[in-house]
Amino acid sequence: MLNAFGQKAQQVATRWGRTAQRTSHGKPRDGNQTGGSMTTAGADVDMRESYSTYLERSAGSGDVMTDALPDIDLYDHDNPLCATEYVNDIYQYWYKVEPETQVSETYMLIQGDINSKMRAILIDWLVEVHLKFKLMPETLFLTTNLIDRFLELKTVTRKNLQLVGVTAMLVASKYEEIWAPEVRDFVYISDRAYTRQQILEMEKQMLNALGFHLTVPTPYQFMNRFFKAAGGDRKFQLYASYAVECALPDYNMLQYPGSTLAAAGVYIAMRGLRTGSWNHVMEAHTRLSEAEVYPCACDMAELMRKAPTASLTAVYKKYSSEKFMKIASLPVPHDLRL
Repeated sequence: MLNAFGQKAQQVATRWGRTAQRTSHGKPRDGNQTGGSMTTAGADVDMRESYSTYLERSAGSGDVMTDALPDIDLYDHDNPLCATEYVNDIYQYWYKVEPETQVSETYMLIQGDINSKMRAILIDWLVEVHLKFKLMPETLFLTTNLIDRFLELKTVTRKNLQLVGVTAMLVASKYEEIWAPEVRDFVYISDRAYTRQQILEMEKQMLNALGFHLTVPTPYQFMNRFFKAAGGDRKFQLYASYAVECALPDYNMLQYPGSTLAAAGVYIAMRGLRTGSWNHVMEAHTRLSEAEVYPCACDMAELMRKAPTASLTAVYKKYSSEKFMKIASLPVPHDLRL
């Protein structure tokens, strides 16, 4: 049965067709950015306590928080794009909605015709499509979120799984991009497996099923804030991003909230590049201790170790390119094992 499934999975991957440059005349994104909007960290939070109050209390705590917390937004107060006067309110919102937008790690049980391996093939293919279209990083993470939330609510046939994937990326692109791919681009990229009308119909089904709720926290948004707290440079950010993206196709990683995945990526970058430490600043902004981050980091590091020889290699190949500083060639911390 396993061998038969492997053959079917390969057939699905082949049938999903080529990944070529977009055909629309819109100006594509440069795709080199690793930063983004400020968001929040995850984990349990008392909804009666604002994020700023929590940080102030943490700074004055006599336990873990022995030193005053630095203002990580100090040099951005004059930058309107950083919205520093609203950033704590944004965090508080993300804290509230993260549990509501996290999918169950057992949702695949309701699916009768697809399984976690097919989901992995889909997301691996979408990583390649995302790279070809030169889309923003936010779009990839929102695409994955939309796929999982939709599959948690609706049963999908094997034939229509790729349709769900391209539709999710279409919706995410409309939400995140300035120059979004057009429907015809997704018709072409899927080797005309679906018509324009089928994609538009699935778009209506997906948006109605999700209640048009697209403003959700993803690991990428959390990473941006954690990068700032860690003071990471571009190499650091790419290493952490590679770690987190390795987790996207793996169904088992759904057991961790997006904020924990982001924190684990930053933790792996600290260990792998031997820079920084999981100090009181990181604990305050992630709301996670090193012991709480460690299990997720170990699982993520194991995926990174397997990446070069795995059957699905889109993320590994992406981060092996010059554009991404060949980050995938860097060693993974050998001591991150459970």
